[in-house]
Amino acid sequence: MTRLVLIGFLVACNASASMSSMPPNPDGPTAVDVTPATGMWQYGEFTPVSNTCGTAISSFEDGNFAIDSASSASFHIIPNDGTAPFTCTLSHGSFDCRNRADRMVSKRPAVDAVITVHATASGSFSSSTAGTGQQHVDLSCTGTQCTLATFPCAFSVNFSIFTQR
Repeated sequence: MTRLVLIGFLVACNASASMSSMPPNPDGPTAVDVTPATGMWQYGEFTPVSNTCGTAISSFEDGNFAIDSASSASFHIIPNDGTAPFTCTLSHGSFDCRNRADRMVSKRPAVDAVITVHATASGSFSSSTAGTGQQHVDLSCTGTQCTLATFPCAFSVNFSIFTQR
């Protein structure tokens, strides 16, 4: 159950091409003035950073999202996973998406569990068409059937993004 809930909160549920083998940028984050291109982008997780949720929580999701507006100070993302669109701040190519997803999911009355999810993302663009970053997800659960993972818990993953042009 928890895996299915998380799939709806990660940047991409509709997997297309796996990017799990993509290496991180060996030069690290760049400090250049970059504004991301608008249009369709590909997202792929490639390295787990931490996971206090145990094996019931799955990551490594790949898929698409859209950037529908961008300036030197921010950009707006429309995820392709059923979560709400969100805005990220941007400074010299580095981005911070503090409100990637905030959501409560009630499984009641079938299951006595209400799961709360808060996700953030941050990283940098190496060009207007590519970047890397890290997504962090905090989960908590209330109810008598919150036993699929140890709540509260969190996990973080590194990701790569690039345009589909």
